[in-house]
Amino acid sequence: MPSDIRTGSLVRDDTGIEYVLGDVIGKPGAQGIVYRVEGQPGFAIKLLKRESDLARIEAVRRLPLDGLRLSQPLSLIRDGGTGYLMPLAGDMKPLADPYLPREFGPRETSGVDWYRDTGGLRRRLAIAANVAQCLASLHERGLAYVDLNPNNVMVSDDVYRDDTWLIDTDNLTSRANPKWDIVGFPGYAVPERVTRKAPPSTLADAYTLAIVAFRMLVLRHPLEGAAADALDGDEAADAINTGLLAYVGDLVDDSNRLPARSMSSKLFELALSRRIHGLLRETFADGRLDPLKRPGAGRWRDALWLAHDNVVDCAARCGWSYFRLVRSCPACGAATQPVVLATVFPAWGETEWADVDPQARDSLTLSSDRPTELGERHLWGAYRSTDPQVTFRPVSKGFELSASEGLHVTDGAGKKVARIPYPETRKEYRVRIEASGRPTRTIRITAVESR
Repeated sequence: MPSDIRTGSLVRDDTGIEYVLGDVIGKPGAQGIVYRVEGQPGFAIKLLKRESDLARIEAVRRLPLDGLRLSQPLSLIRDGGTGYLMPLAGDMKPLADPYLPREFGPRETSGVDWYRDTGGLRRRLAIAANVAQCLASLHERGLAYVDLNPNNVMVSDDVYRDDTWLIDTDNLTSRANPKWDIVGFPGYAVPERVTRKAPPSTLADAYTLAIVAFRMLVLRHPLEGAAADALDGDEAADAINTGLLAYVGDLVDDSNRLPARSMSSKLFELALSRRIHGLLRETFADGRLDPLKRPGAGRWRDALWLAHDNVVDCAARCGWSYFRLVRSCPACGAATQPVVLATVFPAWGETEWADVDPQARDSLTLSSDRPTELGERHLWGAYRSTDPQVTFRPVSKGFELSASEGLHVTDGAGKKVARIPYPETRKEYRVRIEASGRPTRTIRITAVESR
């Protein structure tokens, strides 16, 4: 890449369109630099350091990436530099900037107020789930992302949104043609890749995904505990990257526990659901050195979304969010109020109103302050669309219900339901969801208290 290329430089793609380079996004990587496009917030340009890497980008353009929130190459830059144009949602920044201050900024910023002001638990779970969802979709197409790290994850500037994109698709690979040259970003490396014992894989991606999620939620690497703190910096980093240290939550080996009374140790108890705890043990205890024992990105996606759907806001409006079963707000101590819970079941059939419930599909809390949307993932476990299927809007003493086109919300007698009262404790309401070509579902709405 020519040394005189910088913000303000003019480049041209292979269709003849000219672009002016804007600000640099994130930090320059080993393979190139990503720039915003001046005056076009929906696009970015990556200029490569080696012209020979362009052949890899041309191969990536032929991969089946439609429908993914992934900045795949749209056109090639050949004049004024060598690289490619890619889509990018506007007003976004790398995950590294707002969420990982222990690595990319002062340690003192990682306090309670900072955790709350950057979106708290709810937004962190949503962003992690979005990353897992994109990876799971890639893996279903037989592809591995290879170089997941906080500089390659873009998130909304707006703290009230959770839009998430993956950029830097240079290293996408398949089992049929794995690329051995990318070892991984420091602190997000996978043991078998650091030691060169195995090529990139979907299970290596899942390991890095677990690191990203843990670091967002707990603010430490899952192998960065007491044993790591006892080593000097380079030795600790090497031991973490090669998987030589125990998981901080290992049930058998407690040599690497998190520092007592630290914020990370508190978040370890507060920010991880039971299912996420289980996946972390599978990944970093059983699967740390054995990839075949790791859970895949699809299981992470499901667990992260389920955790997200069961987060509530502090009743005293201190701004903290936490899991609904916690009895009081961890930040201000206000008691948790009864929560309205919507639980999705398969259709009950002729016995649908019987006392014995079949196995629930999913559950989520209904907000009393803003609309709550049920999507395909809640009703049918599908991730093809993010469009809402059923929306609960809080109104005086209840909820208004609206459904997407072609979907019907009825009661047990088949009558359309447009509104339900706010359920009293230990009382429930049930509505039936029907759509052509889809399995029928029943939603039970009930008020529950924290335990």
